[in-house]
Amino acid sequence: MDGSVPLRSSAPLAAVLLLAGPLVACSAGQAPTSGPASSSAPAASAPASPSADESVFEGAVVGIDPGHNSGNAGAPEVINEPVWNGRSQSPCNTTGTATNDGYPEHEFTWAVATKLAADLRESGAKVVMTRKNNDGVGPCIDKRAKIINDAKADVAIDIHADGAADSERGYSLLIPVPSGSNDKVVGPSRRYAEMLRTEMKRTGMPLATYLGEGGFVKRDDLAGLNLTTVPQVLLETGNMRNAEDARLLKSDRFQTATAAAIKRAMAAYLRSR
Repeated sequence: MDGSVPLRSSAPLAAVLLLAGPLVACSAGQAPTSGPASSSAPAASAPASPSADESVFEGAVVGIDPGHNSGNAGAPEVINEPVWNGRSQSPCNTTGTATNDGYPEHEFTWAVATKLAADLRESGAKVVMTRKNNDGVGPCIDKRAKIINDAKADVAIDIHADGAADSERGYSLLIPVPSGSNDKVVGPSRRYAEMLRTEMKRTGMPLATYLGEGGFVKRDDLAGLNLTTVPQVLLETGNMRNAEDARLLKSDRFQTATAAAIKRAMAAYLRSR
């Protein structure tokens, strides 16, 4: 998640004290941010080749926000600093969550983001990333929104994974509600989210039933959604605390399939405008 208030939390008190500040849903149950990634083969289907004409990306500007950063856990004085989220104050950023064996959310989001960015550039898009690497701190959630807004992105994605109870599964799509700043893109963001929900069905990850309705969650407390001036969705790609979801999230095959699904949804949205 992008650094606001919890969706759910199964975190032990010690994990919260370690961060010395509030965590969000995908930060719930924070595990160590360094740990071996599993190579377990997932049940995900292979990524499908986009069937539609990808010329829609020629000249398009696409924003990609890979959630969190690997240095966040070591810089609580930075990431706990309050910033304006479009309605109230929120922490600058958070550490993100992790699988039970230590595979961190920031590594997952960076893997999907870089695969997606490479595919989009190959199709002619100009890609704007909110962070340049996976070994820094931040940037803060308000700055991430500004980077994408200043680029005048045609469409954007905020990539995350959840840290809910280990019995819960699936992906969900967090969408904006009117905040003043984002009013013109609330409707387009919902249409784009519907396209992304359809495409994510092809990855092997089930649709979450524990969040929102039909996989959609309206959020008014996240800077990326409150401050956006471009069509944007926050994708909770799966629950890192669930063993089945974790096997998928850690696999290169699923990460590639997720990047392909996001790209197809973006193409569908751009064609629909």
